[in-house]
Amino acid sequence: MSPVTYKLASEKTKETQHISDISVGKKIPLGKYLFQRVLSAGTKSIFGVPGDFNLPLLEHLYERDLVEQGLRWIGTCNELNAAYAADGFSRYSNKIGCLITTYGVGELSALNGVAGAFAENVKMLHIVGVAKSSAKHENKNIHHLIPNLHDSNFKRPNHKVYYEMVKDRVCCSAEYLENIDQACDQIDKVIRDIYRYSKPGYIFIPVDFVNELVETTNLLVTPVIDLESSLARPDEVTVIEVAQMIADWIYQSGNPGLVGDVLTDRYDATKMLNDFIQLTKMWNFTTVNGKSIIDESNPWYMGLYNGDEGVSTVIDRFHKCDLVLNFGLDINEINHGHYTFKYKPNSKIVELHPTYVRFLDTEYGTERLFKGLNFVFVLKELINRINPKECMFSYDLSVRKFCSEEIKTPEDGNDDAEASTITQNKLSKMIPDYLNPGDIVVCETGSFQFAMRDIVLPPQVKYMSQGFFLSIGTALPAAVGVGIALQDYPNQHINNFGAVDHNYKPRLILLEGDGAAQMTVQELTSMIRFQIPIEIMLWNNNGYTVERAILGPTRSYNDIMPWDWTKLFAAFGDFEGKYTRSTAIETTSKLLLKLNQLKNEGNRDIIEMVEVKLGVMDYPHQLKHMVEAAKVRQVRQ
Repeated sequence: MSPVTYKLASEKTKETQHISDISVGKKIPLGKYLFQRVLSAGTKSIFGVPGDFNLPLLEHLYERDLVEQGLRWIGTCNELNAAYAADGFSRYSNKIGCLITTYGVGELSALNGVAGAFAENVKMLHIVGVAKSSAKHENKNIHHLIPNLHDSNFKRPNHKVYYEMVKDRVCCSAEYLENIDQACDQIDKVIRDIYRYSKPGYIFIPVDFVNELVETTNLLVTPVIDLESSLARPDEVTVIEVAQMIADWIYQSGNPGLVGDVLTDRYDATKMLNDFIQLTKMWNFTTVNGKSIIDESNPWYMGLYNGDEGVSTVIDRFHKCDLVLNFGLDINEINHGHYTFKYKPNSKIVELHPTYVRFLDTEYGTERLFKGLNFVFVLKELINRINPKECMFSYDLSVRKFCSEEIKTPEDGNDDAEASTITQNKLSKMIPDYLNPGDIVVCETGSFQFAMRDIVLPPQVKYMSQGFFLSIGTALPAAVGVGIALQDYPNQHINNFGAVDHNYKPRLILLEGDGAAQMTVQELTSMIRFQIPIEIMLWNNNGYTVERAILGPTRSYNDIMPWDWTKLFAAFGDFEGKYTRSTAIETTSKLLLKLNQLKNEGNRDIIEMVEVKLGVMDYPHQLKHMVEAAKVRQVRQ
């Protein structure tokens, strides 16, 4: 296979964003400018909750020319869920998830969701409606604002207190609009920064600024803000030098390995990385946060590497590699197996990050660091430059690609398994067959999240989970955001349609725990309201089993109130049962029949909940292994 000329997805020919009612010299309200800019950045649906400081802004959502471009309001039950939904929207679409809240009470409620997006490199825009611009000069304690700690009856309050809380802490960019003449530039800067850093950004807009008229020049000069236009262009000579260095190391390697991590997806390089794998036929591994970035059906997939907490056969494969290329790496406690990543002695390592490329030769103890260089440009050049004929790999031919059968559980060999009680270890065997190529899976923070690590996914399956910040309750409202993104950008995740049946309509599947669901369950009503077809697997193990595994297995703090989950949809809006269906299942055999029905059923237009009864102390062996490993480390420390 000869080298190919490769272009970034963002470099492909694209239509200029249609902007109606805008011309040179014409002014429009700032509120309309803001929403037109959000549209031009690729975001059509906006999540949030109304409040008195954002109501005038929300009115601009309904201007006809904006609505004709697809702009719409997705009202959620609370601000935290709005942030989670915006997070899910961005994870699926790789565009900016946008939410709008009101001063203080709304923005603080959303803060946990924004912090999770920051920790996990998710593109999110949080627009906050704040008090009128003149209020900062008045000695008045207005509602939603925190008064001064001392002498609050005499001293002017700090109207920017919430802005100061988040700036440079849980966002990459924050602008408090105080000068109407600078407002458009500030809005554009935040959106550009969100794409550049793949982190949340904030715009605080005074309620009286919304209807102030502003120039449309920015919209005409820069009609689109996207990832390509937001990234700093690197020095071409440096890109070529770095790509050639990597190619030379590959040519010298007998057993190279490639790791596909989360930032590969955030910077829209997933297809490029998989094309590179097909080009070089290099052994490849994924990470906890990078799950599903690599097509796990490829013949050279060697499993999920998570240091000492991973599967032993995967560890063995990884430690055979004399060269490791880490694409889009994100180093943290969970993603690197509590910092137990190890490499083969005297190996070479290349770390490819959005802000640097680092070469390490552990045999000679040398290092070379290229700062300010985004790996996306290097990967593009590497694909164009690499010559597969010069790759002289000497892999052990007895080593096969990773398969789920390598995971041994206590149930293996149990002849009565099909009729017996359901366990999470058994679920880990069932889920791969339940999934079809092209499906979308959202997994809650909880015990089953650990089993999902080693499940080999079918081609073009998009898997999303909050693997590092681990806020319980995220997944249900995030699935709402994913469902809305699917409506705005159908099949956005499929970049190889040859691997998916042309007539297949991908399913949105939510793997949810009962304890987590009780935190954010209100958004079941949003699924009904906005007609989001989804299959919900509700793991009912009577509480916080993931916490029981760590400490306090019988403590009341890990208990929750039992619910009749099959009756929830009637309370949440489907009064006659026209749009939803619920089932409770307690045995493996019945669950297998249900999963098979869902896998092959033609009707994909309803919301289906399957309540799966599990044991209180049942959790997958991967979680048990992690807990035991953590205890060993604590003893050694």
